[in-house]
Amino acid sequence: MLKKLFASIFFAGIAITVFGQDSLSRKNYYVGLQANQLIRQLINFSSTSPAINNPYLLTLSINNPQTGRGSNFGWGYTYNQFNDGDAFTQRKTDINDFFFRVGFEKRRSLGKKWIMSTGIDIILGREKNTTEIIQGGLSVKTVNKSNSWGLGPRLTLNYQLSERILVGTETTYYFKRTKNIIENSGTGISTDKTSENLKNFQLNVPAVLFLILKF
Repeated sequence: MLKKLFASIFFAGIAITVFGQDSLSRKNYYVGLQANQLIRQLINFSSTSPAINNPYLLTLSINNPQTGRGSNFGWGYTYNQFNDGDAFTQRKTDINDFFFRVGFEKRRSLGKKWIMSTGIDIILGREKNTTEIIQGGLSVKTVNKSNSWGLGPRLTLNYQLSERILVGTETTYYFKRTKNIIENSGTGISTDKTSENLKNFQLNVPAVLFLILKF
């Protein structure tokens, strides 16, 4: 019930922001793409570089150019399937993760080139990891599911390379509630299912880099 209430408030605010009295032509649009992997190909970072744990690969901000107020969205999706093992044991792994966030923010200029924004987000996540081990005609399958939601503040800092191109980073401090479900099944064994509920505050340090286009 609480999740539905928060979602209703945020989506109502976004509708007002995007489709309010100002025309869409008077909005600033910022489309960001996580660029850490690309930069690693161009610049040789040391092995001590901070780990990237920000799951949002694509971001979108819609802001009023006069007030700086607006909405922010983030998406992330990962799908990976691979097989490994040896002559006696085969293992199949399937990873399917989806992350989404939506929130309000306010942008402000720090001098001629720097732009800072502060905001608050609601986050949703769904992760599923399936592993099947096959040995001698017998198989054991383990399915790990994780559903999470939360909210918290976000701080971003952007540097304007040109009128239309920016680079930026962000830090977030989200409260998350997560439900983990583990299912074990296989040849000749009954399905076993366990679950746990977790609550935690998750800090993401500003290790992620976004390449941002302004429209």
